[in-house]
Amino acid sequence: RRATRRAMTTMATRAVKTPTATATRARRGAARAMRTKTTKRFVVAHAAGKDNAVSELAAMDAVIDLMLASASEEELGKIVVENVLMFDQKMWMRFASRSDTATESATKTKIMDTATKCMKLIEAMVEKTESTMEEASESLQRVVGAAADPSSGEFDVPLRADALERMRNELQAVTVDERTLNTLYAWIRKSDENGLDGMVHILQRLLQLYAARELDEKSSALDKVIRSNAEAWPTSFAEISNEGYNETAFAKDLQRRMEGVVLNLPNGSYAQRVQAEYLKEIEDRGKEFFAQAQK
Repeated sequence: RRATRRAMTTMATRAVKTPTATATRARRGAARAMRTKTTKRFVVAHAAGKDNAVSELAAMDAVIDLMLASASEEELGKIVVENVLMFDQKMWMRFASRSDTATESATKTKIMDTATKCMKLIEAMVEKTESTMEEASESLQRVVGAAADPSSGEFDVPLRADALERMRNELQAVTVDERTLNTLYAWIRKSDENGLDGMVHILQRLLQLYAARELDEKSSALDKVIRSNAEAWPTSFAEISNEGYNETAFAKDLQRRMEGVVLNLPNGSYAQRVQAEYLKEIEDRGKEFFAQAQK
C-alpha cells in the first residue's frame, strides 16, 4: 500500500491531544474558578452525599495545607509537581471556598496568594510541556518521513529494509524520552482511529527501532538479533546458532536483559513497556527457532 508522506503524517498528527490539552483546560478552569466567589453552601453540597466526595475534599485540603505551610518557593514548587493531577477546577474552587470562609484577613490573603503562585507554576509547566511536545513531534516527523521513498515521497508498506535503514539513521540524532514516546503512542492511537493502518505499521516499526537502539549492548551474539530487523530474525538466529550460541545461552542472556529493563527503567514508563515488549517478541521467535532446530 502506498500513500504520500504529507497525507499520512498530517493525518497522524492532526488533532492529537496530549496531556497538555488537559492541563490547558484545567488552567482555564482555574482562572474561571478563582474569579468566582463560592459560598459555604457550595462546599457543604459538594462534600455531602458520598464518602468518596468527602475523601476528595479531605485530600484537597491536605495538599492545600501543605502548600500553605511550605517554607520556600522551591518547596511549594515541589508540592505542586508531586500533586499536579489534583489541580482541576475542583481544587481551584476549594482554594476560593477556603478563602471565603477564613475568619482572619491574613489567612484569606495567604490562601489566595498561594493559589496565584500555584497557577503561575502550572502555567509555566504547561508551556514547557507544550514546547517539549512540539519539539518531539518535529523530531518524530523527520524520522517517519525518512521511511518515504526519496524520489516519490510515498510510503510503501510494509516497510522494506532500505526504508527501515533510513529511519534508523535518522533516529540516531533523536533523543527519545518519555514525552517523545508519549507523542508516538498518541500518533498511533490517532492513526488507528482514522483507519491509517499503514501509518500504524510505520510507527510500530519506529518503536522497534528505538527499542533495538536502547537494548543493543554490542557485547554478545544476541545483539546481532536485537539490532536486526524483525524479518531477518530467523536468519540472525541461524547465524549465531552456527557460531555456537545455543538455547541455554540465549535464555540466560535474554533473562539478564529483561531484568535490566525491569530494574533500571522507571516502573510503568513507556521506555520500560516498549523495551520489554521488544525482548518478549525476540524471546518468542527465539524459542520457535530453537524448537524447530531440535526436530
